Amino acid sequence: MKRKIFKNDIEKLRLEGKLIMESSAESRYYNRVAAVNAVLSGVSPSVAAPWFGMTRRTLAGWVKKVDDYGFDALADKPRPGARPRLNAEQLKLLDAIIQEPPSAHGFKVWDGGSLSVFIKQKFAVSLGKRQCQRLFHKLGYSRIRPQTFPSKGYEHSEERSEFQKKDAR
Repeated sequence: MKRKIFKNDIEKLRLEGKLIMESSAESRYYNRVAAVNAVLSGVSPSVAAPWFGMTRRTLAGWVKKVDDYGFDALADKPRPGARPRLNAEQLKLLDAIIQEPPSAHGFKVWDGGSLSVFIKQKFAVSLGKRQCQRLFHKLGYSRIRPQTFPSKGYEHSEERSEFQKKDAR
């Protein structure tokens, strides 16, 4: 039998195909179904497994799972992730507090560092500066810093001169 000669590197193409099959939960599911179907069609797991980029034991386990529970058992299950450190009630209270002036709570501005200290004092929960910055974003706030002079486009304008005069006083 004459062997096909490829223009591209076969190993590179195989790896690209494997990445596509692993790119989403849906494609991983279809890859598993195809591998199990190959075994159900009479191909041994040790022969079929390399075709689908898995080990023989993994494929044999999936065949058993399908036999016991059906093909739905091959789908990825949701992974819950870490439990939030602040509950919904605490987040609601925190949102209301952030809307108050920071000076009412002993801070100059609300930023990641000051929010971290405040949460530690108020709720006895330790969150890092970056986590608190993400928390601001989650609550719908954006990062805005006060400017010491007007924005670009006013470089040589009368408004900028007035602003600088006010700031110098």
